[in-house]
Amino acid sequence: MVVAIITHTDMDGAGAAGVYLYLTGKPEYRLFFTEPYLLDKTLAKVSNAYYEKIVITDIGINPVIYNNVLEYIKLLRENNIPIYWYDHHIWENEWTNNLHKLGVELYIDRSTCATGVVAKYVKPARNDLDKYFLEEVVRGVCAGDLWRFDHWRGGYYLRLVRRKDTNTWRKQVVKTIADGKAWTQEFEEKILENLEQELKLLSSSIDIVEKTINDIKIVVAESSEDVENSFLAAYLIGRYNADIAVLASIDGKLSFRSRSVNVREIALKMGGGGHMYAAGAKIEIPLVTRLLGRISRKAVLGYIINQIIEVVKNTPSEVLKPRS
Repeated sequence: MVVAIITHTDMDGAGAAGVYLYLTGKPEYRLFFTEPYLLDKTLAKVSNAYYEKIVITDIGINPVIYNNVLEYIKLLRENNIPIYWYDHHIWENEWTNNLHKLGVELYIDRSTCATGVVAKYVKPARNDLDKYFLEEVVRGVCAGDLWRFDHWRGGYYLRLVRRKDTNTWRKQVVKTIADGKAWTQEFEEKILENLEQELKLLSSSIDIVEKTINDIKIVVAESSEDVENSFLAAYLIGRYNADIAVLASIDGKLSFRSRSVNVREIALKMGGGGHMYAAGAKIEIPLVTRLLGRISRKAVLGYIINQIIEVVKNTPSEVLKPRS
């Protein structure tokens, strides 16, 4: 029997999958890396084959594809396939209630990262549990993913798995953690390579567009394969004294970061979701705008910031600027 593990493409996704395999004694498995807005397509692939069980980690619900996801979950459950879902994003009560009704084992805990959720709720199937290793991995991954940096590996783990990385590399990271190793020489070499590329970009000129609406300053820049979104966003927030930084890809994928504004509400209204101060969404970019983007990237960035401005304009300030 084979276990299908569906997880996010970042380090928290890799860490959660690796810790799950470590705790369960590395059963035969197949890994599927995906983004929340592609979960329905991933479930479609999984539903075409028989698996002993489905494990989903570090994937929240994207409202746009929610109904599609629900249909595939129904199909899998009708075939009596157990589904275990471990996540740390914000969920609506409707989502959790519907999945519980379908018999999904759902573990949502916002006090930690997805790697921590797995470590906390998966019952170990091995006797030789290395608690120090588990604590190091969880604290390190969470330190970076939750942007609190209370462990020395936080910044390193955050850089270890990047958007540009191949699934082959992601699988290698998962396997390393599943083998009970928190750090290797290979990891160190990868980090040094990424740091060099990061320094080159941050020392160069970065094209941005910025606007202020309802006393909220927003800056939008193109995302980079060489710098993790959270690091680039922190740099932009500091340099431009912005309330929100948005990293955008030309195909419409958006990553929101803030220190004081509830960007999840903005992402949610744009078909995405996430955390209060770190969220994401995927929007459609008109063909004309994309064509203009071949001449000037700012044409696409300008379109995106205008879409965000409209959402902010129509969202109550008390929702966007919570007291805590």
